[in-house]
Amino acid sequence: MIYSTLICVNYFREQQDLILKNLIDTNINLNISIFYEKKDTYKTIKDLTYHIGNIGVELQESNQNRQDIDIAAFSYNDAKYIRKEMQIDNEEMYNMYIYLTVFSKDRKELEYLLNKIEGLTQSRGIQTRRAYFREEQGYISSLPLMQNHNDIKSVAKRNILTSGLVSTYPFISSSLFDEDGIFIGTNINNNSLVFIDRYNTEKYKNANMCIFGTSGARKIILYKIIDS
Repeated sequence: MIYSTLICVNYFREQQDLILKNLIDTNINLNISIFYEKKDTYKTIKDLTYHIGNIGVELQESNQNRQDIDIAAFSYNDAKYIRKEMQIDNEEMYNMYIYLTVFSKDRKELEYLLNKIEGLTQSRGIQTRRAYFREEQGYISSLPLMQNHNDIKSVAKRNILTSGLVSTYPFISSSLFDEDGIFIGTNINNNSLVFIDRYNTEKYKNANMCIFGTSGARKIILYKIIDS
């Protein structure tokens, strides 16, 4: 078995959905390892206050070009937002590390899977870096040993607030499930069970449905079970 690790190194500043959802919904042989390290709240607020003061002075006295001023302004506003969330809303700051380890028996297939995962992560605003010359450390960090290897921590480190941790929750499923529904089949993408209550007029416009399948797939039997 051949293994290769992708290190998540950058993310969108804001996420509207679970960032690992499209990875988990695939059928790729993949290990996802997520580490969180809580930072000292008092020290973090102190460092943020110092950072805000320095950038504030630079913005007032800056003679740099417009792009540098805009970047400094973003950093200034982000630091103020984080400090407010920690002081007023009792949020806490964490360092987050995400590693994606892919494995396959065929080297060409492994390369194909790596390219596919890189495309999926980029579509979610996640930048990844291949663990060249650090594959062993990436492999170890993806095992259930609770060992975040120091050789790759510095590359993967990203700070995040408590509320942001929700977007990294990995145990999700895009299954179709109605509480009073009947079993229809399995989701072709993630093998989850599908239960649909087709008589729920609040959710569906009517009880009509269409069944597709190859010859001999027992479509009639399924229809009779649903209709009974």
